[in-house]
Amino acid sequence: MRELKLKGTTWVSMVRPGERDIQELHRRFPQIHPLVLEDINSPTIRPSHVESFDDHLYVVFHFPNFIEEAKKTVLDEIDFILTKDALITVQYDILPVAERIWNECETEEETSSRYGKTPVHLLYYILREFFSVSLKELDQIQEHIDAIEGKVSGGGQKKMVEAISFLRQNIIDFRRAVKPQHLTLESLSIQGIQLYGEKARPFFTDLVSEYQKVWNLLENHKEALDTVHDTTYALLTSRTNDIMRIFTILTFINFIPATIANIYGMNIKDIPFSGHPYAFWVIVSIMITVTILAYRILKWRKLV
Repeated sequence: MRELKLKGTTWVSMVRPGERDIQELHRRFPQIHPLVLEDINSPTIRPSHVESFDDHLYVVFHFPNFIEEAKKTVLDEIDFILTKDALITVQYDILPVAERIWNECETEEETSSRYGKTPVHLLYYILREFFSVSLKELDQIQEHIDAIEGKVSGGGQKKMVEAISFLRQNIIDFRRAVKPQHLTLESLSIQGIQLYGEKARPFFTDLVSEYQKVWNLLENHKEALDTVHDTTYALLTSRTNDIMRIFTILTFINFIPATIANIYGMNIKDIPFSGHPYAFWVIVSIMITVTILAYRILKWRKLV
């Protein structure tokens, strides 16, 4: 557990808290509810939410983290405990965004003065930076969508379907993390104003706006990816149908000479041309003629 004194706020940061850290937190802030101390023992599987107590708030946020190398989205959790004059953050893994903000507040006087006035100021700064990172990650997903769109009509639809499936899964994971944040921010705004007064309203309102930017961009990506998926699937289906039609036509054309060959393969007397000295060439000529005639009829009917 580490502590940073800012202009008007104490920032306590806990990374992978252990039993000793939680006991120390309880000693420093005895007003924190025991249920909160129990919850921060480990990450929660519940989506983002906020809980209000007499003189503090407990807020859980899950933020999507798109790993470019693996093209996979994971969820990072960060918890906040807000008191009148302190902000406590709990990380269950090292989050680069939170670490960067900590270093800025520790080394840059301007940042410390601007966002260290109240816990609301600091919370606003941290969440805004997380939303900013989410927007950048969505830009990376947009680049993959654009790349797929450029390849859709160039063949390789099977590989495109696989790439689209990976991206759709990432969009689903993004939505799973982001969607509950709206209700959390709305609830945080109401309960935060009750704890800190009307002066805190603009900060919570602006956070809702930052969230809305992420959600709208995410919805645009989902719609674009759905369109690309439908187009790719339609092209793949069309090409499959064309291949099946060609095989069907070839089977039909091959059926005619095969039937003639099977008839002459029967051990039956007095089959036409069986006694002809050039029977083989006559039969082959009949096969070729009938096959060409069948092909021309199919072509005339625009079936080939």
